[in-house]
Amino acid sequence: MNSKIDSTLSAEEIKDEKRDILLELEHRKKANPLDFHKLLRIQQLFHDCISKLKCLFGGNRSGKTEGIADYVIRKCIEKPDQKWWVVGESFSDSVNIQQKKIWALVPRNRIKYGSYDEINGFTNRKLLFDNNSMITFKSYDQKRDAFQSDDLDGIWQDEEPPNDIYKECRMRLLDRDGEMLISMTSLKGVTELIQDIYEDHEVIESKYCEMVNEELPRIAEKDGAMFFHLWTPENPHIVQERVEFEAKLLPRDEKKSRLFGIPINLSGKIYVMMSKHIHVTTMDDMPEGDYTLYNILDPHDRKPWAISWIAVHKTGTAYVVDEYPNRPFTEMKYDDKTYKEYAKIIKQKESALKELFGVGVSRRILDPNFGNKTVQLAQRQGGQSSTTPKKELQRLGLHYKDGIDAIEAGHLEVRSWLYYDRADSGEIVVQPKLMFCDTCTNHIMGMLRYSRKDVTTASGDEKDRVGPQEKWKDFPDCIRYGVMSKLRYIEPYKEPEFKKAY
Repeated sequence: MNSKIDSTLSAEEIKDEKRDILLELEHRKKANPLDFHKLLRIQQLFHDCISKLKCLFGGNRSGKTEGIADYVIRKCIEKPDQKWWVVGESFSDSVNIQQKKIWALVPRNRIKYGSYDEINGFTNRKLLFDNNSMITFKSYDQKRDAFQSDDLDGIWQDEEPPNDIYKECRMRLLDRDGEMLISMTSLKGVTELIQDIYEDHEVIESKYCEMVNEELPRIAEKDGAMFFHLWTPENPHIVQERVEFEAKLLPRDEKKSRLFGIPINLSGKIYVMMSKHIHVTTMDDMPEGDYTLYNILDPHDRKPWAISWIAVHKTGTAYVVDEYPNRPFTEMKYDDKTYKEYAKIIKQKESALKELFGVGVSRRILDPNFGNKTVQLAQRQGGQSSTTPKKELQRLGLHYKDGIDAIEAGHLEVRSWLYYDRADSGEIVVQPKLMFCDTCTNHIMGMLRYSRKDVTTASGDEKDRVGPQEKWKDFPDCIRYGVMSKLRYIEPYKEPEFKKAY
């Protein structure tokens, strides 16, 4: 349609012309609303993602349902003979939410079968396109048996599905290598499904949220599954003044879930900004030049000792270059090595690092709590006298200084070392000061999974103080002791040159 108005027309004719253009646009919008539907940035990233399991986590009225309805319709139109299920929590929800959104966007000239009304939805719960692609609408209240048999190209589950139905749906996608989509505002806490697909995720992109004064994930990944978080305060189609008013009435965790799509009880990740894609590198990609080496030790009396080696480049960037143990730390239930055996491991590691970097360790730091704890020497060490790990290691030639054990201040300091920033183009314009070599897997997994305990009590009240969970804290503790001890490059000492006086 040519929308240019002839400048020779009279005022009345121009008014009529504008009216005709608006009517034509309205007609086209009703006939093919999909062409007029504009996606938000996170919705578009969701559309562009090729993962076979992807989730759109969003706050209430954030646009998650519209975003996936658009996606499913386009999939069915673009390729013939597609078979999709669109699943809601109940038949009523299916009609009032999913089917309503699909009808609001579907091009009318592409419908082969599927009359719709607001009370009953689509006839026989089916929508057939002119290329023989079909959407079948289901609901969780049909129970698991209704999800058996059939092979599909895709399933969209709106709101969190029961775990048995989720597993049954996964089986329906095998023959056609189909894709699973989930949209939800998670208010049920860490359910079995959330724990399985989302807990211990890796944050790929995050953003500071002023409303909760915290860095929150926007894009995350776990085992190939992708997660996109839509924020209610970014939806331009709702009244944001009302959102701000409602936000003031919500407790912190519920606000993060209802407005920002963060599942309750998973909002306690301590280092949200930590990302494999940003903070992990290889030894070969480290810059050339001079380094200062640090050794940090978190000893235990039952578990293995957690040990870090950090190289600080002369530019000030710190690289975690080695660790002990070199196998999954959380799978090791105990370790019976003596001080002498640990000292041997440390010295062997540092001999290899000296060959790589040309310098020995400049400073050693240890956990001041257990490091100074009075313990009894084991029989195999030939005595029963009292000592401390710090004293025993000193006797073996390893001199450690106490780390600073200010937990909250340490978390803030580590976050400042992890901080990075992107330009609108996606280019990183502020580089992090802390990096991890890809061989240091215990450090990487610990930093990604380190989180607080449940913030709520059994009665539903919020606790005043919530400590970190024990499982993943050992290597993050080493990092915390390191940054609190002011990791920095130290110029090597050079002997002064003296001229002979005659």
